[in-house]
Amino acid sequence: MNRYALQQFEYHAWANRKVCEHLEGLTEEVYRKEVQSVFPTIYDTMVHIYVIDRGWLEFFESSGVTDTSPEYYEQLKNKVDAIVAETRGKRIEELSLMQDELAGQFRKFIEGHENLEAYFPSGGFQARGVDFLQHMVNHGTYHRGNITAMLRQLGYPGTPTDYGYYLYILSQ
Repeated sequence: MNRYALQQFEYHAWANRKVCEHLEGLTEEVYRKEVQSVFPTIYDTMVHIYVIDRGWLEFFESSGVTDTSPEYYEQLKNKVDAIVAETRGKRIEELSLMQDELAGQFRKFIEGHENLEAYFPSGGFQARGVDFLQHMVNHGTYHRGNITAMLRQLGYPGTPTDYGYYLYILSQ
């Protein structure tokens, strides 16, 4: 089953890279321009994907989360704030490199984990690791769609990152 999990993750990493490459072809002014959307800027949306992916890797490496105390959530908020701070002032090329590095760490985890069909606890419930990974991929897909809409608002085209397109590219 890790083969399927790895394929889903590889799609996610490919799609993030594709969006970053597309944004690298635009000016910084475009991806930092404030628009009326889910996040204030395209860059903020890409940071959000990166932050959440980092959180999921930590979740998996910790074999889930059982702590639901207010102190845990305060620590989590502080971790998120620290990761966001790491991205401040960076250009999209630098964020793309950070995502690539994270993708390598995630890939290593997936390849080294024996059974992502196993259940991971998550704050009062549990689900299979592969289901949480699918959720992470869906989360990225949702926000990459936000980015496409934001680009269109600004008068620029998006870039194709659909899973079907990814499968087509792989078949070539």
